[in-house]
Amino acid sequence: MRFALTAALLAVAVSACAPPAARVERPGAAARLPDTLRVQVREGSTLLVRRVPFEEYVQVTILSEFAPAAGEAAVVARMYDLQAVISRTYAAAHPRRHAQDGFDLCSTTHCQVFEPARLRTSRWAGAARDAVSRTAGLVVWFGQAPATALFHADCGGRTSDATTVWGGAAPSYLRGVTDDGPAVSAHATWRYEAGREAVRAALNAHPPTAVGARLVAIEVVQRDQARRIQRLRLKGEYERIVRGEDFRTALTRAFGARSVRSTRFDIRALGDTLVLEGHGFGHGVGLCQAGAFARVRAGEPLRDILQRYYPGTTLRTAPCSRAPPTPSSRRRQG
Repeated sequence: MRFALTAALLAVAVSACAPPAARVERPGAAARLPDTLRVQVREGSTLLVRRVPFEEYVQVTILSEFAPAAGEAAVVARMYDLQAVISRTYAAAHPRRHAQDGFDLCSTTHCQVFEPARLRTSRWAGAARDAVSRTAGLVVWFGQAPATALFHADCGGRTSDATTVWGGAAPSYLRGVTDDGPAVSAHATWRYEAGREAVRAALNAHPPTAVGARLVAIEVVQRDQARRIQRLRLKGEYERIVRGEDFRTALTRAFGARSVRSTRFDIRALGDTLVLEGHGFGHGVGLCQAGAFARVRAGEPLRDILQRYYPGTTLRTAPCSRAPPTPSSRRRQG
């Protein structure tokens, strides 16, 4: 079954909580959910480390990672129940991801997008708060540990295996599945153009994709079952084979997240301009927000949706820590 949703309804924020360099990390969860998290946030040129109540962290990430421009309140509420579970699960699986840096989680897509101002500015702030309350403590488990609940904005009809996107080992529940979700979304198709020299500079700024003094050609070498590019051949001053996600990382760092929205694209040259035309938004691993939203709208139960995107997992409540929270804030200059 397929559901046609308006583009505005699915104009979601970039999610794609993907580990760009570390690939799929092994969960490092504690036995209980922490009461608080130390989250690094940026205010202007200053980096702050704030101690945030765990469930407040979940509320903020819901608003930051899924921001529909419009929609039926009841449907958005159910989608926020789902987003609350996966946001909580990801934090439960990696509660100390940046411990060596003096805080627990960052506020970018490297962990989860965390924008506290949305508590004041988002029309959906109340819906997110209620979703956190309704799903309190609910976490997706794989065996005896919280799952690495990766998610992204729009898979374009099929998700991908984590191993084909980043290489290395990955848990069995992060495998590609067909997603008969929306026929229309804000990211169903996209197009981006950039000058050859600008692309060369972007590639050279990212060591895995550096091509040297010239860029002659870019060729697709291998795609996965979802037609996402696994490997590209870059021909320049020297030639190299690179992963599709590394290529995307290089260009999005230079041109922004909405330039190369996914690795499911075709590329061609028009003189000194490179034209990319593609589908979907994000890395394509785990839960597809566009597809999940369509399923929520159709009334599919939350557990069934989670089972589709994370097969072999279970949903149950995680115990919480009993240690009282200690609010604090620490400044770092950046």
